[in-house]
Amino acid sequence: MSPRAHRGCRHCQGFTLVELLIALLLTGLVAMLVFGAFRIATGSWERVIGHQERAHESYLVQTFVRRLLEQAQPLRVRDIETRLSVAMLGDAQQLVFVTELPTPRGLAELYWCQLRVVDPGDGRPRQLVMSTRPYTEGEVIDWRAPLESTGEGLNGEQIAIVEPQERVLLRGVAQLELEYLYYDDSDQPEWRNEWRDESVLPYLVRLRALPEGVDGLANEASVAFWPEVTVSPTEYRYGGKTLL
Repeated sequence: MSPRAHRGCRHCQGFTLVELLIALLLTGLVAMLVFGAFRIATGSWERVIGHQERAHESYLVQTFVRRLLEQAQPLRVRDIETRLSVAMLGDAQQLVFVTELPTPRGLAELYWCQLRVVDPGDGRPRQLVMSTRPYTEGEVIDWRAPLESTGEGLNGEQIAIVEPQERVLLRGVAQLELEYLYYDDSDQPEWRNEWRDESVLPYLVRLRALPEGVDGLANEASVAFWPEVTVSPTEYRYGGKTLL
């Protein structure tokens, strides 16, 4: 075999070092691009799942709160100043009322219930909190702190003091917005942002929960987070006057 033919065969034997380095570099770039795309796709999927879980959690809490308000009881209670009113006190950001709650025995019993937003104050998101304690017939109420037992009955008898229980319903709630429907003297419906010293329950309660933004302040409520809830207490359900 001639020297020229021998040199031609050497060139056909494989890649040079430079070609191999270029091939490795291109392979690494392709792998990096594929990995980056995978990370982006995985992050997007996790965000979608997170939003779905958040929406589902909000829906469950909203359904529970709706049930609480539907079961609001038109009970009359007397306060420490001897005034008689319905068992409900509400303003634009919190609400106290008597409702039915299930017990470990499987029976529904009457409880005082308070819905409000609480700031833990340690950097954690604000929370929608429900505070409850058993309702006792004949107990005198201090509307300045309705969830705190006064231990006093209508005729001066002593009533066992029960400490309220607090449960976090939903995290990341910046504030509540509450409104109450009533009918004026001309029988026209109007919304007000307070329900105090009334003899009856409101015909409708309208409630929105505004989510926290990255700055900790309230963002506009989104349908996925908490659609506006409008609830009629059961006693008005078939009265034909709730506009529902």
